[in-house]
Amino acid sequence: MKNIPLQVNIEGQGCKVNTDWLAIMATLKKRGLSQLELESVYFEVNAGMLVTTRGLTLARWVPSESLNGIIKEVTLSSQESPSLVTA
Repeated sequence: MKNIPLQVNIEGQGCKVNTDWLAIMATLKKRGLSQLELESVYFEVNAGMLVTTRGLTLARWVPSESLNGIIKEVTLSSQESPSLVTA
């Protein structure tokens, strides 16, 4: 199993946390999931499914989604010359 980015919601809370599979796998092991159950959860999440188990809701997180509104695409008007634009 490869490490994948995850978005996790703890049941009863409104906030979501971005983490990774290795961290969640350790938590799920402590909560009693067997290796076969862990593999099943991993493959379902990796396939894009939303998985709820042991009080956690897991979803694969695509990092580019969290950057919406933070990173601004630079565009030039037709009157600007690229040689005049500096970073």
